[in-house]
Amino acid sequence: MLIFIKIAWRNIRRNFYRSVITISSIGIGFASLFFIRSFIDGADHQMVENYTGLISGHIQIHSKGFQDNPGLKKSIRSPLEVTGALVKASGITAVSPRVKEYVLISSAENSGGALLMGVDPEQEVNVTSLHKHIRSGKFVSTDGQIVIGKTLARSLSVGINDKIVVVAQAFDGSLASESYRICGLLDTGAEEMDKGLAIVTLRAADQLFVLDGKVSEFAVRAGSLEKTDKITASIKRSLDPLKYEVLSWKEISPSLLQWIQFDVAFSDFLLLVILLVVAAGILNTLLMGILERVREFGIMLALGTKRRQIVLMIGIESLILGLAGIAAGFALGAGSSGYFAVHGINLSSFSAALDEYYTGSVIYPRISYGYPVIYGTIVLITSLIVSIYPAWRAARLNPVEAIRG
Repeated sequence: MLIFIKIAWRNIRRNFYRSVITISSIGIGFASLFFIRSFIDGADHQMVENYTGLISGHIQIHSKGFQDNPGLKKSIRSPLEVTGALVKASGITAVSPRVKEYVLISSAENSGGALLMGVDPEQEVNVTSLHKHIRSGKFVSTDGQIVIGKTLARSLSVGINDKIVVVAQAFDGSLASESYRICGLLDTGAEEMDKGLAIVTLRAADQLFVLDGKVSEFAVRAGSLEKTDKITASIKRSLDPLKYEVLSWKEISPSLLQWIQFDVAFSDFLLLVILLVVAAGILNTLLMGILERVREFGIMLALGTKRRQIVLMIGIESLILGLAGIAAGFALGAGSSGYFAVHGINLSSFSAALDEYYTGSVIYPRISYGYPVIYGTIVLITSLIVSIYPAWRAARLNPVEAIRG
């Protein structure tokens, strides 16, 4: 066995430049896959964090059926029961109770529909980043204030300190109407929010809709995005499933989950393409080596070398090339991904499109060493599989004809 390893290593060194080209093709392919996977993971993670951090939270708790048919009639009638379950769950960093209802907002110039959301300002800032998207003015702090999206403000022809009137149907069926003074304008970058969202305090919404302490939902922020499913399952066990629905971000926004799944499928397709390139490079190197070493193989066979030993030797050559390429690719991929994970990749020229998908204009790759191990194993197996045909051809050589060239 040792002698064949030495011969394989000698052949690799003898064809130094060709070996370097093969190792480089494997290394660059593997590094590209490493970096692309890290980039996609980073973009997906930012997309989820920005989306959930903007308004939805990682987890939401409603009365049963609220997600499919939202409205005041589906309000949570016993908020303390939900609060008690959340206290028992571990891994939660913040909770914000909310009231949600569609209303008509009117100014002296115009009127339009919007989603009115009542929040506790002190708790909401720990769950979402809405307060960080105030274009001008400030976030709500008192009951007489309201924050609206910049596009909605433009359509209503209003600005900071102007008064607007909110009209809606209260929980008891009566007509609810109240005036508020605009204290801030939202600029989230998400057009649907900027043109259709208004925010008041939780107490103001409670008074407007005559809710007597009822809330529409609890928005929950988990300590880690990766622990969301575990925390969701824990909360579900603490609440009556006939009365409440506990939804993770995956259930709140299935379209976002589908987009991430598409990204994963896209990276898998890239893996296939890179594997084909790597396989072609290794196959070319081994076939050229066999053509140049026909006489050598003939002498080895004539001296009694078994055909399976020829196959073993070529397999060892392929294994060495594969391992060297993977090592080089891992160093290059980890280095480039690690650098940009700290400094980020500035894509501000595409900021309009990126804001629409909640990724932000600077992408920070996330390194997960699980995927490189899997991909490295696949590349190595591919290297060995590709070596089968050249090894088979070499093993079938006729010794006399091979020696004659």
